[in-house]
Amino acid sequence: MRMPVRNLGPRWVLQSGSVLTAEGLVRPGFVTVSHGRIAAIEEGRHPRPSVTFDDGTVVPGFIDLQINGAAGCDFLSPTDAGLEAAHAHLIATGTVAYLPTLISAPEERLRAALTFFAARMRAAGPPRILGIHLEGPFLSPARPGAHRPEHLRRPSVEWISGLLADFPGLIRIVTLAPEVEGALPLIDHLVAQGIVVAVGHTDATYAEAAAAFDRGARLATHLFNAMRPYHHREPGVAGAALADPDVACSLIADLVHLHPAVVDQVVALKGTERTVLVTDAISAVGGAGSEVTLGDQRVRVINGAPRLEDGTLAGSVLAMDQAVRNVAGRSRRWEPVVRMASTTPARLLGTHEGELRPGSRADFVVLRRDLTIAAVAGGGVLMAQAPA
Repeated sequence: MRMPVRNLGPRWVLQSGSVLTAEGLVRPGFVTVSHGRIAAIEEGRHPRPSVTFDDGTVVPGFIDLQINGAAGCDFLSPTDAGLEAAHAHLIATGTVAYLPTLISAPEERLRAALTFFAARMRAAGPPRILGIHLEGPFLSPARPGAHRPEHLRRPSVEWISGLLADFPGLIRIVTLAPEVEGALPLIDHLVAQGIVVAVGHTDATYAEAAAAFDRGARLATHLFNAMRPYHHREPGVAGAALADPDVACSLIADLVHLHPAVVDQVVALKGTERTVLVTDAISAVGGAGSEVTLGDQRVRVINGAPRLEDGTLAGSVLAMDQAVRNVAGRSRRWEPVVRMASTTPARLLGTHEGELRPGSRADFVVLRRDLTIAAVAGGGVLMAQAPA
């Protein structure tokens, strides 16, 4: 779905019912945008706003740290036309920045995808490519999920160093299994490079996961999925992640990957600042049909969930705005849920881009009262969605 662009010039004012700032709600409020950045956020009513959403709330734009594709575009095999369609889907669902996620694949295919995204990372957007999430290939053969076992590798500092040297600054998150031989030295190396290490697709015990977190791993990838199940005598990765106050947990809140009660429990334990909403979406999201490929595997969408031929879950068809609504619908307050899709992922990457404050990029979403999207702004350009 393409959102029409409204050319409001280099400086414009958006009046809304409220604005969710870093400090809290301003109600009513207006946002002044100047040359792609927020010049001011003020309480009250502007005498001559450029555009008005009286029933809307301006919130930070969503940031998706794990997405494999969209609108027919598989990020392992991207094209310019495919990426344009994927970006239209992301903007229409409120995502202003993201990490294309590359699953385990032969090295030449990974390098081709990395080369593609490295050449497009500096594009003005929206949405902006913040880097790459490398999900694998250092995963457990016991918990591969939709990753082909033959594409997995034993952790190697030498191998990853070659990628980091050839694609400087591109790889931002690496998901790995900490119990596999060589993983702990690799964690040390990645953390020293400023890369977020995530634990996922793992059969690690509690002690093995805790050792990874002690070495600087700071994220559990799609908690409870593709990892050793939680048990009261061996809590595994999930137990270690939930117990460590410095570790964030990403959730696929499509209510298929996780029971709604589990989502509630994770949010209650980890709070807003350590819970990250991700989509883990594949190319089937955004109207690409019910049969697509993920990497080189055939995937069918059955009852709202993509599955391999053997029934294994293979990502999702979740959009970020729907994830926010799914979680907010079970919460007393929607504001913390929005932050889990914007502020928290930004801070995990070490930036404050997921906040609305003077001087920040004008990347924001206008939500209606039912948390559907009325408009999206990216880099100071307003894209207005058709009326509900």
